[in-house]
Amino acid sequence: MKRNNVFLSLALAVTLLFSATSCNSQESKVELKTTSDTMSWVLGENFARGLMQSNVELNKMVILKAVETILDGKESMVDNVTYQKHLDNFSAAMFLAQQEKSKEAYAKQQQQLKELAQGDPQMKLDERSGIYYKVVKEGKGPKAPENMRVRFNYEGRLLDGTVFDNSFGTSGIINLPVNVMQGVGYALTLMNAGSRYIFYIPSHLAFGANGSPELNIPGDAIVVYEIELYEILKD
Repeated sequence: MKRNNVFLSLALAVTLLFSATSCNSQESKVELKTTSDTMSWVLGENFARGLMQSNVELNKMVILKAVETILDGKESMVDNVTYQKHLDNFSAAMFLAQQEKSKEAYAKQQQQLKELAQGDPQMKLDERSGIYYKVVKEGKGPKAPENMRVRFNYEGRLLDGTVFDNSFGTSGIINLPVNVMQGVGYALTLMNAGSRYIFYIPSHLAFGANGSPELNIPGDAIVVYEIELYEILKD
């Protein structure tokens, strides 16, 4: 019987975890001797953290037994209908938990930015997006419509000043439709060509709850983009 699994990444984490370690005893100790061991631990930990975020009451030993049963090729204790029903319920719980977390993160970030703006009268709020910004240089060109291509450069940094991305001084100027980069794309529509602005972008319009490990951006991080918009390109 084929069953749809909406948690493929979680299933992978569990599979690797239990292929590398034994789940027969609560007291069994695990030693991370190899790269595979460490990867298995990280994926297993990621799986566990995902379960915890759901705020659903779960039985750890039942979860472990279910994984052991399936990996051993034994028959499941539940039928397809029951399986899908509870999987859907868990998916809904995860979605609601993430929504609530996002609301809390957004409220906290808006308060943080509000306090920052109180100490910097140049900072203004775009109420539609929740993005704060300040004008370094005001251009005299037209504003960019949502789907137009523009030429611009930018520097991205964290609130503490740590730079995580920078196109200034590179070999070329960015040439993209303004809607390609979510928060940056919206920010570009607030600028006139020839302008240079600094934007304070909440995480839901930037790198979200997970951040970006590649750029060393933590989860739920406000990011600051300094953008210079050179021109709006005609089709």
